[in-house]
Amino acid sequence: MPGPQRSGGRTQVPDGMNPDVILHQRGRAELEFLAAARAALAPLRARVRARIEASDRCAGWGADEAAGGHTDIVRLRADVADALAGTVEQNVVGAALRWNRRMLTPRAEDAFAARRDALEPLASAPDPQAITDRIAERDGGGQGNAAVPRYWTYEFHGTRGGWDGHEHMGFVHHELVYRYLLVPAYGDIFAQRAKVADAAPGDRYAAICDLGCGTGQYTLKLAERYPGARITGVDLSAASLRYAQRRAADRGLRWDLLRAPAEDTALPAGSQDLVTSFILLHEMPPHAVEKVFAEAFRLLRPGGDLVFSDVAPYRERGAHQAWLDDWDAEHGHEPWWRTTAELDLAAVAEAAGFTGVRQEALGPAAYPWVTIARRPEEGGS
Repeated sequence: MPGPQRSGGRTQVPDGMNPDVILHQRGRAELEFLAAARAALAPLRARVRARIEASDRCAGWGADEAAGGHTDIVRLRADVADALAGTVEQNVVGAALRWNRRMLTPRAEDAFAARRDALEPLASAPDPQAITDRIAERDGGGQGNAAVPRYWTYEFHGTRGGWDGHEHMGFVHHELVYRYLLVPAYGDIFAQRAKVADAAPGDRYAAICDLGCGTGQYTLKLAERYPGARITGVDLSAASLRYAQRRAADRGLRWDLLRAPAEDTALPAGSQDLVTSFILLHEMPPHAVEKVFAEAFRLLRPGGDLVFSDVAPYRERGAHQAWLDDWDAEHGHEPWWRTTAELDLAAVAEAAGFTGVRQEALGPAAYPWVTIARRPEEGGS
């Protein structure tokens, strides 16, 4: 699978990535090989899908219970295991994907190291002291992770050492892993973020809080959609926030960046007109998800809007896609995907006090799945 192409001496890359990021041949070749190895699994994966979709046992997924249907993901996993019994395709696919994930972050870090002198200026935050660090404050000024929630100390997505496992993990993951693997595999992932930003009910907002902002991919779309807004980005990853600051500065933007848990930001109550996130919730256990909704309610002014997008509920996916989501989460370092995909986020929003709660799918196969709600006006209901 080809990586970024060059035209007229300049690298052509997807919108949202830095065209000046050029790797040495070896680093580029290793990342392109990992992408090609993943793409080469397509024929085997197609056979697996065909067997699942042809299975009578899987045909009832998502159907009305009165007609013999169900949305029990544990039962579906068992039904698929029976449908695939005696075949080797999924065994090969599974082994290849697990190996691919183990290799990806180390190879990306090595590619960065080989060109560190050229890439570090592109990766470094222009003013890291301007990033407010609630974690360090709660840790008595220390630089460790003593004050982070326990759930966060995990190697999500197979990132070696987690989101702060490398000083420039924000850059490494966004400019190398995304560029060489995720974009070739999934297409324009940044357009999804623009759709979610456009889904907010208001035409303008004075203050926006992006929870779990990461390296600012979604934050940039918010800034484009609402150019007059003061934007606060919150994340637990110091490395991601540093690269978010770099990306904003490169575009002449300035955001208030805060290292803190999304469920306990310590930002002033009633200070935001829109509280939003893009695929944050599935990286949190259910009790933390409930706290995030409560924190969003606290942060919003009366009449303010909530827009949370995340993984599609299993009930909205076909049998093959629901099985694949769950299998990939189990083997792809996503410990809370299943609980989020089964959680009734509309009910969680209502329990937090929100009204006018609605949900919609903004893309194929119900992804991204968006929950939209409003904090009632004072005295309203």
